[in-house]
Amino acid sequence: MASADVERVERWFRNGELLHPCEGDAPPSTVDLSRAIASIGGVPLSDHDSRAQELAERIGRDRPLLFVMVDGLGCVFDELASPGGLLAEAEGIQLRSVFPSTTAAALTTLATGAWPSQHGVPAWYTHLHRNDLTATILPFVERDSERKLQEFGIRPSEAFTYPSRMAAIEGRFRTYHPRAISNSEFTSYQRGSAPTDPYDHLRDAAATVVSRIVEEDEPGIHYLYLPMVDSASHRDGPNASTTRRALEAVDTALGAIAEQLDGRARIAVSADHGELYVSAREKALFLPDDPLLDHLHTPPHGEPRVPMFCVQRGREAAFEGEFRERWGRDWALITRAEAEEMRLFGPEPMTSLAAERIGSHLALTATKNVIVYGEAGNKVSALNGYHAGLRAEEMEIPLLLA
Repeated sequence: MASADVERVERWFRNGELLHPCEGDAPPSTVDLSRAIASIGGVPLSDHDSRAQELAERIGRDRPLLFVMVDGLGCVFDELASPGGLLAEAEGIQLRSVFPSTTAAALTTLATGAWPSQHGVPAWYTHLHRNDLTATILPFVERDSERKLQEFGIRPSEAFTYPSRMAAIEGRFRTYHPRAISNSEFTSYQRGSAPTDPYDHLRDAAATVVSRIVEEDEPGIHYLYLPMVDSASHRDGPNASTTRRALEAVDTALGAIAEQLDGRARIAVSADHGELYVSAREKALFLPDDPLLDHLHTPPHGEPRVPMFCVQRGREAAFEGEFRERWGRDWALITRAEAEEMRLFGPEPMTSLAAERIGSHLALTATKNVIVYGEAGNKVSALNGYHAGLRAEEMEIPLLLA
């Protein structure tokens, strides 16, 4: 018999307050997009990848591909795109992000073509159960001390265990990342042995891409990662003037690239997730001395929009009761097994590694609320933009073709 909170989440799906990542009338996903791009690069598709095959045909295989990942560019930004710009004028296909709709989970899906239930990187703050610590996984540091995970004896191959489909692309594959992350543990895992061109400014990235494709006539797949919209949206909110300026700068740069390429390459633009503005009254703090910690093996991990918990055996009922008494008006608390049965992390069976990293419980909401772990005034609680949940603003992402 389903719990009251499971029934509540299912009602949110039925009412359209939340979007399921893979059931019902869900459009193609980040999984399908990843597999489509890799197939253009020579990685075979299975007989079950019809959606990926359709996307690959829409993108095309007859010329070089510039795939641009604009972090945070959810469909929520459609109305903000400048008329006449590339983002507004390109052919649009709606996709859906994975859950949690967060950079860590979505970019790992983009790299692997696997759902979070399989690849085991479910959140920005991923609990590495076997090492008994919580990592800020993409920067590859321990959450609290920000010390590199290598200092704790953790190798990248232990954190990112699922094979990268991007790294298996045949022939020419080149990436373009901000210099600060161009050789990070995650970026290196994602691209494998493919060459990379780091950039310091957006204009440098645009110039390098054009040079590689036009002047050097380099075929294959070019992957450009742009984080500036997401950075501004987190800091100031998705509707802030700074975020609009970041969006305009990206649109202008992509328009200039398209003009200079002059049809020599297909341009495909997508995103990992969207974004929500969260007001101060919608934020709750889970302090380091909270009594709920007595029931947990470790402090909450996951995301402020999708907090995850490792509850001690025998303390489940007490934790569930106290959590619901405090936050049950806005939040549904479900077990990992219930989430797996609902296929929230994907249609494939959950691996033991993913299960360990998710923990025993997670909380979901149809509101814009967040629960932030840490001291009052911490940098995460000071943000104005958040994502990772199942609302349309977080889950709906575009695929734009030019």
